[in-house]
Amino acid sequence: MKERGSSAGILDEPTGNNSGGVSMLDVPAHEVEVTTKLDAMREQLQKLRQQQDELERQKGDLEDLRRKQDEYTHGKTEMIDNLTRALIMLEREELQAQRRAELCENTSTAFKDYLERLQSIRDTEWSSANVRIELSHALGLIEDSRLEFNRARTKLDCLDPVAGQSTLPVPVQNEINWQEIGRYCRLGAAASAPLILAGTIWLILLLVFKH
Repeated sequence: MKERGSSAGILDEPTGNNSGGVSMLDVPAHEVEVTTKLDAMREQLQKLRQQQDELERQKGDLEDLRRKQDEYTHGKTEMIDNLTRALIMLEREELQAQRRAELCENTSTAFKDYLERLQSIRDTEWSSANVRIELSHALGLIEDSRLEFNRARTKLDCLDPVAGQSTLPVPVQNEINWQEIGRYCRLGAAASAPLILAGTIWLILLLVFKH
């Protein structure tokens, strides 16, 4: 009888242990399915978030690339237009500068020639016999140099005193060189003395013959 009782005790022990917890075999199948699907969804959402982050990064890279492409296109067009117009203007300016340089060179040559010829006049060596001829030549040279100077002044702004760009000294009109005036008066008197003397003699003879 004791053996029987102990066998009964052994058989009752697992029953007492199972009553304290829930075995996986006791979980309903639909709950297991929901749990499995939820875990799968969470994993899928995590992957989608990672993909979204990657797509956002790629989008930023593409937007930056597009911005640089637009900047390149606009900048290239802008600078091609600017440089083309600038080159045309520079070519015109260069052509005008060449013409201006040639004009300056020709004018400088003419001015040097007139200056040398004017400075070579030796009016102190004029005599009463050739003063008229020398004065005519000198006045002609002065007039020619004045015409050349005025013609160049209309073409070169640097020679125009009205524009305030003239570097040439402006002669003072109020200053009178009395020494030069006296010298020319003496030369004129010397040139006119023979005529005055002849006229006086002619007047005396006329008066003598009339009486």
